[in-house]
Amino acid sequence: MINHIPPSTAKTDTLTSLLRSDFPDLGEIEVTLQETTPARAGEADSLTHYLNEAARWPRLSAEEELALGHRIKAGQNAAGTLTPAGQAAHDELVKCNLRLTYFVAKKINVSREETFELVAAGNVALMEAARTFDADLGHRFSTYAVWGIRSAVFRHLNFLRRTVRLPRNLHERMAKLRKAEAAILQKTGREATEDELSAALEWSPEKLAELRCYQQHGQSLDAPIGEDSDTTFGDTLADPEAPTPAAYAEASDRQAALAEVMAQLTPRELEVIRARAGLDGEEQTLDAIGRRHGVSRERIRQIEAEAFRKMRLGIRR
Repeated sequence: MINHIPPSTAKTDTLTSLLRSDFPDLGEIEVTLQETTPARAGEADSLTHYLNEAARWPRLSAEEELALGHRIKAGQNAAGTLTPAGQAAHDELVKCNLRLTYFVAKKINVSREETFELVAAGNVALMEAARTFDADLGHRFSTYAVWGIRSAVFRHLNFLRRTVRLPRNLHERMAKLRKAEAAILQKTGREATEDELSAALEWSPEKLAELRCYQQHGQSLDAPIGEDSDTTFGDTLADPEAPTPAAYAEASDRQAALAEVMAQLTPRELEVIRARAGLDGEEQTLDAIGRRHGVSRERIRQIEAEAFRKMRLGIRR
């Protein structure tokens, strides 16, 4: 299915020639045109340019593909690079199969901009497939290349859809989970339970719960919570009791200034101040501090007064 092809920008002859060329061994191509907002007059997006360029190159017959494959293989030297003749054959094979990457990418329901990114990722795999194509086996090039292209397209799709990329084996497990859920839904007419999924997949409940965590997607803080709402997702997470950045900066400056003036105190004065203010736990009385140091309550009061005097002088400076 071709997604989001603006009728005003699509050229009839180009699309007709593109869609009539079926790919061997890939099944019949079903086409559905979905109208979206047309581009402005005289403008065409990158995907339209790509389709127009791909349609300029004719489809190759099986014999032509094999001939190009033999020329590419013969044009590879010992270092693995291609001679000019081999590079020319490689480029021709790639250009004549540019529609193959679009054939794979267009099956994914994404925007046109993302479809073009998927096509670009698939073209990297297409060029690699053209270089490693073994014409001696006698297979069609599209049959050989489509699996590498499909893998590259889905890898890039995972990159587009997730803030944190997951390894391929996890994506394969999640695909199995989705298939099992669909099978149970079709069979029973209801959503599958966790026990049913564990039994169908032969997974432990712990493994299934872990995979559920990987299915979660990131959410942008700037995403609106509704189509007609200006409230963003980040607005709903705000803590009204949290200090403002200005208040936090002011408190940080006060702590720095306090640490600077307390550095002027003697070890005993610092210990008395910390005990009286409860900086290391609960606030302590003069009697309790005096008993611990083996002095009178009045002596502890004098030490405290001297410490405060030093701190006031330090602040005034």
